[in-house]
Amino acid sequence: MTSTTLRVLALGAVAAALAACGPSSSPQTGSGSASSASTSSAAESSTALQQHISTRRYRIDVTYPPLSPEADVLARALHARTEAARVDFMKGLPDPKTLPEFADRQLRMMIDYKVASRTPAFVSVREQGMIDTGGAHPIPLDGTFVFDLPHRRLVAFDDLFVDPVAARARLSVLARKALYAKLLDKVPGGDKTSAKVRKQWQDNMRGMIDDGTRPTAQNFGEFLVDGGGLDAPPSLVLVFSPYQVAPYVYGAQTVKVPLKDFASMLKPPYRGAFGLAP
Repeated sequence: MTSTTLRVLALGAVAAALAACGPSSSPQTGSGSASSASTSSAAESSTALQQHISTRRYRIDVTYPPLSPEADVLARALHARTEAARVDFMKGLPDPKTLPEFADRQLRMMIDYKVASRTPAFVSVREQGMIDTGGAHPIPLDGTFVFDLPHRRLVAFDDLFVDPVAARARLSVLARKALYAKLLDKVPGGDKTSAKVRKQWQDNMRGMIDDGTRPTAQNFGEFLVDGGGLDAPPSLVLVFSPYQVAPYVYGAQTVKVPLKDFASMLKPPYRGAFGLAP
């Protein structure tokens, strides 16, 4: 069992012990239980931006963002991601012959793709959804896609930097600090929690944050390019999926990193994309 799993269990145990202190947190909207409604026959419908499939055993709902023809590579990547999730979902459906309690329960897969930001150089898409195959709670789906418009290709985090290892190391420190500030005070029970239990909970949460922000390619695989504004240059938004830096009930976490914190590390071809001189 990994150290992250142990910390999830430890945090869960502390939260359970504190349940009497106040109402418990609930998962993010969109990650709730699947509908118990069922249909008597299969039905499928789709438009350019939506797909819906419904049978007695399952329902699939997918929403795609409007994209220009120049972003055809991005559109294909979204559809490929959906197909991979659908395959996993279908494999995970329980057999009603061996598990009759699922015979009349319609399980669900849902994905919502949204354009998080657009700049002259980048289109950033956020994927959020879930797969419910009858477990204790749905499996969250959370991902990002950053598309380089001028070169018509998807961009990975490491593609942006001259030295990706050094970039991850620097952003790891910044992300860890931001997540400490954001999460360590969210102790269940608030002021009613004893100092001993508070410390136990915070130690476990700190451990999850440390593990989830280690400067590995996997931990920093999800990000967006924020468009900034009239007086603000583009920035990076680091996305940490559910379970990565905090228990399930806290959902995905994001950390915005200003341009000044990574500008010197950008590859020359991407400096202009962030409004910098070559």
